Amino acid sequence: MLNLDINDKKIDIIYEYENELPIVFFKMIFKNSGKIAEKHNAGTASMLARILNEGSDDNFFKNLEQKAVELYAKASFEHFQISIKCLKEHFDFAMEKLEELLNNVRFEEKILQRLKTLAIGELISLNSDYDYQAKRLLNKNVFKDEIFQTGLDGSKENIEKISIEELKNFMNDNFNLSNLTFVFGGDIKEDEVLKKTKKLCSYFKQNKENLNKKFILNKDIVDVVEFKSTEQAYIYFCSPFNISVNSQDMYLAKIALFVLGQGGFGSRLMEEIRVKRGLAYSAYAMLDVNLNYSRVFGYLQTKNESAKTAKNIVKEVFDNFINQGVNEKEFELAKKFLVGSMPLRYENLSKRLEIMLNEYLYGLKIGNLKEDIQKIKNANLKDLNLFIDKHSEIARLSFASIENEG
Repeated sequence: MLNLDINDKKIDIIYEYENELPIVFFKMIFKNSGKIAEKHNAGTASMLARILNEGSDDNFFKNLEQKAVELYAKASFEHFQISIKCLKEHFDFAMEKLEELLNNVRFEEKILQRLKTLAIGELISLNSDYDYQAKRLLNKNVFKDEIFQTGLDGSKENIEKISIEELKNFMNDNFNLSNLTFVFGGDIKEDEVLKKTKKLCSYFKQNKENLNKKFILNKDIVDVVEFKSTEQAYIYFCSPFNISVNSQDMYLAKIALFVLGQGGFGSRLMEEIRVKRGLAYSAYAMLDVNLNYSRVFGYLQTKNESAKTAKNIVKEVFDNFINQGVNEKEFELAKKFLVGSMPLRYENLSKRLEIMLNEYLYGLKIGNLKEDIQKIKNANLKDLNLFIDKHSEIARLSFASIENEG
C-alpha cells in the first residue's frame, strides 16, 4: 500500500513492482459508485461506462490499438473502474489518452441514443438466456430492495429514461477524491506511480464519500417458477449466511462450502445430484459473502420432469450437512485442495493485484487470503463441525427456476 495526500485527503494506492515483462497494469476505482450509487434510473452506471468506452472522439480507440493499449471502463454492482494494460513504453501515452477522455467525455445525444438501442437489444437477447433469467428471478424474490429487480443495465423502461444530464450528474457525484483508489502494477517505479496519481487526482474534486449499503435476504422462504419454452429446468437457489466478510471464521466457511458444493466432483451436491442420480451435469453451492450481503448461492440444470426431485435433493443435502457435519476424509481433501491451489491464485501479477484490490475493498488487510490459507492448513475437524452446527440458517433455502410448463 502507498498513500498520497491530496487536499487533506489520503489517496490509497495498491502497488506491486515487477519487471519480468515490460508491462504495466493500472486501475482507477471509484468505490461504492456502481449500481448501488444510482439515484433515479437503474442502468445509469452501466450506461456511463458505455459512454466512456466510446472514447473522446472517433479515432480514440484506433490510436490506442496502434500501440496495443487496452483501456476500458466498467460498472459493477458495487464499484466503477477504469482499467489500462499496456507495454511500459506506451504507458505515458495511455495516461495522456485517459486524461483526454476525462476532459472530453462524449455526452452527445446521438451517441446516447445509439447506446440505448444497443443496451435494449442486449436485454432482449437475454430473454432466451434462461440461466440469466433464473438468477434474476431468484434475486427479485429473495431481496425486497428495488435494486435487485433489474440487472446492471436496468430495464428497457429505465434505459429509455436515462438522460445526458443524469449521466453528467452521476459522474460528477461519484467521480471524486473521496471515493478514489488506484492500482498500479508491473514495470513502473514508485516515484512514477506517485507522480501519475497526483496528476490524475487533479481532475477530481473532493465530495461526500459514498458509503457501503447493506442488503438482507427476506425472512420468508420462496420457491418461484417461471414457465418458458425450454428443454431443461434452470434452477437457482440461495440461503442466508450469518457471517461477515471480515469474520475470523471465514476460513472455516471456505472449507465448509468447498465440501458442500463449491469443490466440484467430490462435493456433497455433485455426488448426490450427478454421480448417484445422474440428474444434472453439474451442481454447485458457493460462498457469496461480500460487503453488501451474505449468502450461500447455487445452481443446477436438470430435465424438466426432474426439477422437483432435484430441489428436494438439494434441501436434503443441506439438511444432512447441518446435522452430520463433515467427515475426516472430506475435511482432509478440502484442506489439501485449498492449500495446494494457493500458488495458482498468485501465479501472475494480474491475479495478485486483483486479490489485493478485493482485500482492500472488503476492508481487509493486504495478505488476508494468505493468512486464511494458513488457518485452513492448521484447522481441525472439531472446530469446523461446531461452526457448521452454529449456521443452520444455510438450510433455509429459497429457489427460483425456469421450467417448461408441460
